[in-house]
Amino acid sequence: MRITRFLLPGCLLAAFAGPVSAQFNNTRGSPYPDLIPSVRPAGAEEPVLPNSPQPSLPGMPSGPAPAASSLQQMTVPVRSPGDPMGTLTGQQTLQVPGLPLGSYPSPYYVDGPGCCGPLGGNGRITYEIYDVAGVNFAFGPGLGSHLDAGWTLGGGARTLFFDPTHTTAWTVDLGLTYTHNAANGLKDPVNLFIRQPLIVNTTLGTITAQPDRNAFTAIHGIHRLSFNYSFGRDWWLMGSGATGSEETTNVRVGAWVGGRYGTAHVDLVPLDQPNAYSRRQNAWEGVFVGAHADFDMPLGGWIFFTGLRVEYGYDWLNLIPPVHSDLNNINIQVTAGIRF
Repeated sequence: MRITRFLLPGCLLAAFAGPVSAQFNNTRGSPYPDLIPSVRPAGAEEPVLPNSPQPSLPGMPSGPAPAASSLQQMTVPVRSPGDPMGTLTGQQTLQVPGLPLGSYPSPYYVDGPGCCGPLGGNGRITYEIYDVAGVNFAFGPGLGSHLDAGWTLGGGARTLFFDPTHTTAWTVDLGLTYTHNAANGLKDPVNLFIRQPLIVNTTLGTITAQPDRNAFTAIHGIHRLSFNYSFGRDWWLMGSGATGSEETTNVRVGAWVGGRYGTAHVDLVPLDQPNAYSRRQNAWEGVFVGAHADFDMPLGGWIFFTGLRVEYGYDWLNLIPPVHSDLNNINIQVTAGIRF
């Protein structure tokens, strides 16, 4: 039994050794002598085809150099024959150090060497979303003389159209703003036209409007909500400000001009009726100019910015006749947002 245990593996090994050896030591010719493999095995000689020129002796080249083998053609890196970006834009670009010949970095690869030149005749188009908060100073004859300093909140979205250097850009801005100013109230009442409630006759099914009455009234505050639109120009003081090419912190300054359209209402308390409340509401429009200074901080594929902005505006309200209701405004606001 012990002899069988040693002989059986040996017999099995001998049975398989013959075919395996024949696979690696086959000296017979190929049944397809005219078939040339696409990839020459390692160590094999270059095949000599019928009617092909004989190779020259070493050191004595004659005729054209032999073509590279299939394996060499597969392993040799492909080189760009020209400058594809320069071909498209007409602007010759320089070879970027550290990159193989023919390689061009993506302008969106913000952690790499960056873009290698302007794209086309114009710069990039980027976008911002932001919010603002600050104080509002409303003044002027009539209603403006009764208002205290207020507060304002808002936000919006901005599109930036960069020039080829990406250090200046035209801007288009759309946003919303809410502003509230408290008033002197009982300390400084005025004569105003107060609207009276409608007379509803349920029997006849009629509704009759009553004329406004003039009453000594306290103004408690004014609320304004507006849609804003503006056009402006921005400048970056420390290099490119576009996403993907701004590499370090930067400073931006800019200015804009625009308009507003919205709704406003004023809270009133007629003094001839105890515990009374009246509200007058109207649509309004305005114009404004402004300037800002921001601090940019690149964070990967987007840029965080924060800064200070100042606006002057003029609003046409016509809220509390016969008192003049147009307002001059100065807004001082802190802003923060992202550019992408």
